[in-house]
Amino acid sequence: MIIFGLDLGNKQTKLFSNKTLSNEENKVEGKVLPSHFLYYDNLGNADTAIFGNKLNINKYKTEFDEEEYAWGPDLHKVHNNENFLDTIGFEKRYSTHEFKLLANFALGELAKDYDAENNFLTVKVVTGVPSDDFNESSVKDLINVLDGRHTITIDDISYTIDVKEVQVIPQSVGTVYNELLNNQGEINPEKEHYLEEEITVVDIGGGTILIDTLKNMNLATKTQFTTGIYTLYDMIIERAKAKGSEYSSLTAYDVEVILREGDDTKGYFFKPNKNVTLEITQIVQNVRKRYTKELINKINKTKKSTSSTDTMLITGGGANLVEKDEIKNRFEFVLFVENSEIANSMGFFKYGMAVMNSEDEEVAATAEE
Repeated sequence: MIIFGLDLGNKQTKLFSNKTLSNEENKVEGKVLPSHFLYYDNLGNADTAIFGNKLNINKYKTEFDEEEYAWGPDLHKVHNNENFLDTIGFEKRYSTHEFKLLANFALGELAKDYDAENNFLTVKVVTGVPSDDFNESSVKDLINVLDGRHTITIDDISYTIDVKEVQVIPQSVGTVYNELLNNQGEINPEKEHYLEEEITVVDIGGGTILIDTLKNMNLATKTQFTTGIYTLYDMIIERAKAKGSEYSSLTAYDVEVILREGDDTKGYFFKPNKNVTLEITQIVQNVRKRYTKELINKINKTKKSTSSTDTMLITGGGANLVEKDEIKNRFEFVLFVENSEIANSMGFFKYGMAVMNSEDEEVAATAEE
């Protein structure tokens, strides 16, 4: 059965399947898209832009909604932030109409990579939720959204995805399985020690910071803060706007792009229009230092003592935006996860592969008896 790994985060949606694997050695690919979208007619009339560059944005339509929507990695380039339909939320997120749309778009986005007969796929979905959401009510809401048959039309091509099984695990566990398993769902011998360790996972997401501890791969303690990377964005915006009215149009979506495209060497720049470039490098660096100190304080308060910790994994999209040396100097046995933005979705996929392998082995053993 085909495995889909879905990480439907507050700020970013990360997707993984065997079709998103790169053919290049030592290179990993997934799909990273925003967790917001637009009504398609808010894109404007594309007929007037025949000489423009083609943006990586597609048109999505579901059976349960009469509207057409625009979604894709280049959504921020349409400069229509005020009309974005967001899915961020901390209460009842999985039962909202917007989240249901996002989940269906995600299934269709992965399905379109397959050359399936009549564009029909049977799949198993593995996904995760923040530790505070790993409860009967939230998990049930999420399964209700994903389970069953879905028909999604992307750019006028229809795809049907029959989700036969949905498995939901704590989000932080996804990162650990990504480290522990290879793409075939087999244990990496050099990481087998994780099975018997105390591992603390610090997952810096868009809306939340999760500090979870696993002992022998069982979730032992969990702590969640609603101060994910969007808090860092807000701090940057607040300091920039305090400098003058020229920053008045700066939004969280702008900051997200600025941080992705810039670095400490090139600098960070806000371009409200093609004629104006405003440097915010100092603001970004100062805010990042403060955010990192606050993160260290949260870890200290949560863990109190790290003497029993064998490994600390720093993951999530925000792992690339904090001061890594500050964290490494404060805590021992810290590992910043490679491909941290998509690590959870990769781990969900690998976990699904491992479960499927185990089930196949049980069937084979039964047949031999």
